[in-house]
Amino acid sequence: MSESHPPLPWDTAQAADAYRDRDMRLARELIFPAVLRRLGPADATGQVVLDVGCGTGALAAHLAEVRGCTVQGIDPSSSMLEIARADRPHPLVDYRLFDGRSLHWIADDAVDAVVCCLVYCTDPDDHRLADLTREIHRVLRPGAPFVLADLNPQATGEAFSTLRYGEPGADYADGDTVPTTLRRLSGTTVTTACHYRSLTHYEALLTEAGFTSPDLDLPLMPHGDESSAQGPAETRVAPYMVLTAHAGKGSGR
Repeated sequence: MSESHPPLPWDTAQAADAYRDRDMRLARELIFPAVLRRLGPADATGQVVLDVGCGTGALAAHLAEVRGCTVQGIDPSSSMLEIARADRPHPLVDYRLFDGRSLHWIADDAVDAVVCCLVYCTDPDDHRLADLTREIHRVLRPGAPFVLADLNPQATGEAFSTLRYGEPGADYADGDTVPTTLRRLSGTTVTTACHYRSLTHYEALLTEAGFTSPDLDLPLMPHGDESSAQGPAETRVAPYMVLTAHAGKGSGR
């Protein structure tokens, strides 16, 4: 994968249009099942799930369809939300614009689960993410799960079937901008700007906000007929990581 143009910032209409046409095979086959598994059995009594950084609505609509839960999909990009409303309307999903930091309209302990898919890696501002993580903790009921899926910081430079996070052979430190190439359904590619954070950095964001130490999943695609040395990179290296933490129950809430 290669791209000669400068990386697109995520908060642009151009990035939203490119994301609309992205090849989601790996995300659907690796992230979506892991998120569903970590959320646990569906609650028939009317579970409320918050999808933070819902983008074009793929995961929000999938959760509503598969689990029958009420989903509030929120995103700081009005362009992403326009696509979500047009492409993935669902009677159980409400899409809302927010500032990427505050969940002021949601009461304490009001949400049964929070999911966040490929969002933290797009935000360069650690302070904003820390505020957001604390807000997520506040609105979750005690003991409820926060499932955070993101690009695997240990897989930079790997040429996966649908993406490459960083340049081959490059070393990245916390805070570095990482050019991330996405394959589109048309067969072309687009490069967007992501931001590197180590696993330790993610863990600190969660625990400092009051969450339990997260469990880590590194889902792989199953091998086909090829040998492990010849198969796609995603059969050997996880493109994504899925962190699952739970809201604390202490008096600090």
